[in-house]
Amino acid sequence: MSEPFDRYVNGLAQTERMPLHDLAHYQEQLLVRLVRHARELVPFYRHRLDVLFTASGGVDLSRWNEVPILTRDDAIAGGRALRAGQLSAEYGALGTFRTSGSTDVPLEFASNALVFVTANALFTRMTRWFGLDPSRPLAAIRRFTQDTPPGPQGRISSGWSFGNQGAPFYELELLTPVGQQLKWLSRYKAPYLLIPPSGILAIAYAVTPEQGRALGIEMVFLVGEMIPDGTREFVAERLGARVAGIYSCQEIGTIACECNAAPHYHVTAENALVEILDEQGRDVVPGARGRVIVTGFCNYAMPFIRYDLGDIAMAGTCACQCGRTLPIIARIEGRTRNVFVFRDGARIWPRPSMIRPMHAFVPFLRFQLVQLDHERLEFRYIPDGSGRKPDLPGLNAYARGMLHPSIKISLLEMKAFTPGPSGKVEQFVSRISAATQSESLLE
Repeated sequence: MSEPFDRYVNGLAQTERMPLHDLAHYQEQLLVRLVRHARELVPFYRHRLDVLFTASGGVDLSRWNEVPILTRDDAIAGGRALRAGQLSAEYGALGTFRTSGSTDVPLEFASNALVFVTANALFTRMTRWFGLDPSRPLAAIRRFTQDTPPGPQGRISSGWSFGNQGAPFYELELLTPVGQQLKWLSRYKAPYLLIPPSGILAIAYAVTPEQGRALGIEMVFLVGEMIPDGTREFVAERLGARVAGIYSCQEIGTIACECNAAPHYHVTAENALVEILDEQGRDVVPGARGRVIVTGFCNYAMPFIRYDLGDIAMAGTCACQCGRTLPIIARIEGRTRNVFVFRDGARIWPRPSMIRPMHAFVPFLRFQLVQLDHERLEFRYIPDGSGRKPDLPGLNAYARGMLHPSIKISLLEMKAFTPGPSGKVEQFVSRISAATQSESLLE
C-alpha cells in the first residue's frame, strides 16, 4: 500500500473509534473550514450562511439549523453560482459531472479529486471491516454515465484500492445482458463484486445455487439503490456470498457504510454530516423516520451544504457492538427500484435507458411507469410541449419487445407527479403486493 494512502486509511481507523465528544469536535472543525470557504468563494452562499457568522467574524454552529436546506431544484437553478470562483490545489483536480437523473432531471455539478480519494479510502476501510484483502480482484458491474463504457468483454485495469496498485479491477456495463454478465463473471472469478441491488438480483435469479457458487463471489457490495428485503438471504442462498450496502451520492461521495457486526449503517463522519429531520426540520428521535439532509466535507469545488437528497431513513437507536462511535442509520428507505413481476414468473428491473426510446412514441418530458397487475402497465407522462400525438400501438409493440411479451400499456397524461414513500418521485412503481415480491425472493 502506498505510504500516504496507508496513513489516510489508518487515520480513518482512529476517527471511527473517537469518543463522541472528540468526534463532534472533529466534525465542527471540518464544518467551520467548509462554511468559511463557501461564504468567501461561492456566490450562492455569500449571504445564505450569514446566520452562522458573528460580528467578530467567528462561526456560531449553534445556529446550524437556521441555514436553509438546499434542494435539488435549488442546485439545478443555482448553476455556476454554486461553484467556487477559485480552488486551492490541495483539494485536487477539478471535473464536471452529471447525475444519472434516475429520479428527476440530471444535475450537472463540479467536484474535486479529494472527493474520490476519500471515497476510495472509505471503501478500503470498509473492506477491512469485513476482513477482506484489497490486493485481491474486484469486479464492478455499473452504469457508465461519466466516461466511455467498456466494450462487450469489459475493461481490465488494476488498483481498485488506491493503496494496492496491482490489485486486478474488472469493469462491465450494467446494461450488458445477464447471460453475458454470467460468462464474464465466470471468466474472471473475482471474489469481490460491486453492483446495484437490481443487478445482483437479476444475476441471482438467473442461476442455480450450484451455478452461482461456481462464480467464486465471496462478497457483494451494493450501491445506488435501496436494498429490498430478502436480498441478503437470497444472494447467500444462490451465490454463497455475503452482502454489504454502501450509501452514497455522486455530488458528495460516501455517506454511510454497512457495519460488519450489525444490520445497520455507520455514517462516514469523516466525509459527511448527516441529519435525519422530521417535518418541522428537527432531528428525529432514535428509531424514527425522517428525510436525509447531508453536508459534504470534501467537495470544495461545489459545496453541498444541508443538501436534501430526497431520501427517507431511520435514525439508529443505540451504540454499536462493533465499538465504532460513528453515527448509526438503522435503515435507508430511499432509492428504490421496484421489480416488475409477470404472470409467468419473469421479473424485470426496469431502468431509464429502457424507457428513453419510448419518446419516439410518447412526447414526454418526464415519466412514471406503473405496473397495475401482472400484465397491465400505465405510462404516466408530462408532455414535452411539442404537441405531438402519442402512438399507443407503437409504444405497446416496443414495450413487448423490451420488457415482456404480455404487456398491455395504457397512457395517462399528468400535470405533476406525487412523491412516493421514499420522498422521491419513483420512475418505476409496481402495484403488485410487496408481500408477493418479498416472498418471491426466496422461492
